[in-house]
Amino acid sequence: MSLKHILKLILKQKSISILIVFQVAITLMIVSNSAFISYATLQNWLIPSKLEEKQILNVVTHAYDEQIDKGQLIERDLTAIRALPEVVSATYSGEENVIDTRRSSNVVYSDNLDENAKDHSIALFGVDQQGVDSLMLNINSGRDFYANEFVTGDAATTPASVALISDDLAKTLFEGASPLGQTVYLNGSKTPYQVVGTFEDKMLGESATYEQVWYHGMVIPEAIYGRNNEINYIIRVVPNTSEKVLETIESLLYQEPGRIVSRVEFSARAKKRLWDGRSSFAFVMFAISAVALLITSLGIIALVTFSVKMRHKNLGILRALGASKSMVLKSLLIENSLLALVGLVIGFFLSLWLNMALLQTLGVQGTPNVMVGIAVTLFVWLLTCFAAYLPARKATLIAPAQVTKAN
Repeated sequence: MSLKHILKLILKQKSISILIVFQVAITLMIVSNSAFISYATLQNWLIPSKLEEKQILNVVTHAYDEQIDKGQLIERDLTAIRALPEVVSATYSGEENVIDTRRSSNVVYSDNLDENAKDHSIALFGVDQQGVDSLMLNINSGRDFYANEFVTGDAATTPASVALISDDLAKTLFEGASPLGQTVYLNGSKTPYQVVGTFEDKMLGESATYEQVWYHGMVIPEAIYGRNNEINYIIRVVPNTSEKVLETIESLLYQEPGRIVSRVEFSARAKKRLWDGRSSFAFVMFAISAVALLITSLGIIALVTFSVKMRHKNLGILRALGASKSMVLKSLLIENSLLALVGLVIGFFLSLWLNMALLQTLGVQGTPNVMVGIAVTLFVWLLTCFAAYLPARKATLIAPAQVTKAN
């Protein structure tokens, strides 16, 4: 049967053809994005955090008593925490905890004059004198903070003037030039900080990780409190410390009235929570994809079966005129493949549209990957061929004598 004749048959059954094309396109759109998200999640899992996850603790507390002197409370907390034998160092955390966002995402600029200058997402840590040690940072170039560069106080306190940035952030901002002595500008206020040193890359921030700039980090010598009711700490403990220390610290903090202790955990737990959230979304997409594939398979089987029934007489006549079973089977499979091809082309553009929508509205990770896209397309195409094969195979069993006798 010629290609021209097959195209005529497709046009003759417009409704069924459109439904098959629509099903294939929607399926490719859903399955490909599920695959992109799952692939990106898997890739992220494989990225090393470079963190001492079993030595760094996050502590999150909320003061509900507005009369509390937060400055004095922080001093008492840190004195008590640092006195514990398991604790190496501890710092008030004014901005973020490790892999646990406490604020909306922070950004930094390398230019404060250009209104169109690109912003770069970062993990921002405002710490006191023990902050660098508590985060277990290794200074690679430049220097650590001087004692007189630290500022401590409430929200009205003048910000610090210097910063440490990660090696990865330095490369991004200054493209190979030395970052030492350069000025970076923080957030929309474009608050300036002079870079005095860089530290070895670590996956410190949840928001930075979410934006796929895993090692973009910035540390400033600011222990500024009072911007909200949170009073948080980052604690470094000795290696192989048991989880009993978590209970010890929580009990210690509860001795101060007027607040609740929301979280005392190793940063390993914070990291697990980060990936759990993303993997849950990937599993949901997987489930949706499985349903979409099942519906598509059943739908194509039903539509091709219906199409065969409608052409029962024509196929019988074709067989009576000498068409072999393989010829009938081949023509039906070619017909379905052409419809699937159109569906895959439309599905390709729908996939890009959905991907952009997911990135912009939900901020999910999972940009299109060529190899993953090709694999999914081939899988969907093979699935449609298999789904069409079953009713097409049945169509070859139509007896020519039965059709001609009926006439």
